[in-house]
Amino acid sequence: MATYSDLLTDHFYLVQENEGEEIVLVQPLMETDNCVLLMLHDDEESTFWRKKSDDIYELVDELSEEQVENYENLFEEDEEDITEAGWDELK
Repeated sequence: MATYSDLLTDHFYLVQENEGEEIVLVQPLMETDNCVLLMLHDDEESTFWRKKSDDIYELVDELSEEQVENYENLFEEDEEDITEAGWDELK
């Protein structure tokens, strides 16, 4: 079973923390001697800490650089659409 100590900083991973839970996209941002700070990429980005020794039910996938770029491009387009729509409403 994988643990949070297996994740590399600034990489993106699809993980299932517990059996039956949804798969989420996380990015380790930094680590201490015993913990890892993770960014959860969801509807809104949020950060949370996990002990390095905490189990991950399933480490589903590590995203390649190309996959990360594709993922980020999906949301840049959404932000541009929202910004343009909001700007049009202000005119």
